[in-house]
Amino acid sequence: MPALPSACSPKLIAMRSLAAESGATYEWHSHEFEEFTLVTDDACLIGYPPGWRDTAAGTLLHYHQGERHGAWTSPQQRPRFWVIHFSGGSGMYQALPYLRDPDAAKRAWSLKSEQLDTVRWLFLQLLNEHSGSREDRDAAASAWLQLLLVMVNRWASRSGEQTVVMPSTANPEVLRLWHLVNSAVSKPNDELEALYAAPNYDSVRHAFRATFGVSPRTMLQHLRMEHAKSLLLETSLSIKEIAARVGYLQQHDFNRMFNRYAGIAPSKWRANPLGRR
Repeated sequence: MPALPSACSPKLIAMRSLAAESGATYEWHSHEFEEFTLVTDDACLIGYPPGWRDTAAGTLLHYHQGERHGAWTSPQQRPRFWVIHFSGGSGMYQALPYLRDPDAAKRAWSLKSEQLDTVRWLFLQLLNEHSGSREDRDAAASAWLQLLLVMVNRWASRSGEQTVVMPSTANPEVLRLWHLVNSAVSKPNDELEALYAAPNYDSVRHAFRATFGVSPRTMLQHLRMEHAKSLLLETSLSIKEIAARVGYLQQHDFNRMFNRYAGIAPSKWRANPLGRR
């Protein structure tokens, strides 16, 4: 399989991994870039170009630019959505025929357990680079994203079961803390006692930093900003409403943190997420 054209390397825009609240609704929307959504933990109802789809846990969906989609959960369902927004242009798909298929129904795949592990592991690598402060983070994130695209195209081709060789499973206490951090994204700072009172927090946070490169507190801020990006992209919520959704009681505190993280005010980022000049 030929490599992706360097001029069309994918660019990561925003990403999130959050458990849906019982009965959550993600209304129909579309945007000017691509999206991967992985559904885990529970089933849900997905809306996408062919119509409605009862979607089991372990399903990966790929939406093209401009395709309307949404998700709905019943009061009994609690799925987790792993969402990656990215761009790259039509040339990005020259070497990926199964990802450029115009039929969205053919871009929904039921993954095997090892494939699920691969997607989640690559998601964490992307998050580490995207939310880090290294000068080469954008190039590194693009490389991890390119690997994910190639892997999914291979699985879709059914030409083989090739996958990446992953390192040893991360410390389960570290992963448990990571999920606690994820679940705290929408909570105000004064409601985070449960997070910092987690069993063995002081010892586990050192292993957490060694694994993810940042402390749990810093990771929480990064995840809040990534969730805010998704809300800016996918909803018509005001900046004040989005600030509240990611745990900020004061909009000016949210604006300052978002500007520090993304280098631009949230309203300006919403108007130009691709950074076009």
